[in-house]
Amino acid sequence: MSDTTLPAADRSPRFPFVTVGAALGVLFTFLFLMWLVTTREKEADAQRAADTKAEPKPDAATKLDEVKARNEAALNGVGAKMSRDEARGKLLARLKGPGDTMPFPVPEPAQPAAPKKDEPKKDAKEKQ
Repeated sequence: MSDTTLPAADRSPRFPFVTVGAALGVLFTFLFLMWLVTTREKEADAQRAADTKAEPKPDAATKLDEVKARNEAALNGVGAKMSRDEARGKLLARLKGPGDTMPFPVPEPAQPAAPKKDEPKKDAKEKQ
């Protein structure tokens, strides 16, 4: 029997039609999407310009002041169970105790008792 397939060295490489077609498809899809975005931006800019002429925007400083006032009211307990300062005090009181279960803040270490002035230091007696 004769083998009709050519060895690997004798076969000439074929043109990658699928790869080239996929690359061109991606290229034209990208170009179409870029064109679409640029035309939509022009339409959106024109619409924004028409909207700004219709009604003036409120001053940014007054809006910022309103937001700050709402935030401060929320932190001070308006609509909350307790104010921020009360909650912080309650939490810190619980954390500084011996039954501290939270990882923050670290409880303060116990201070060693200061030596009494009446008793001389042991090191001074031993050196003499």
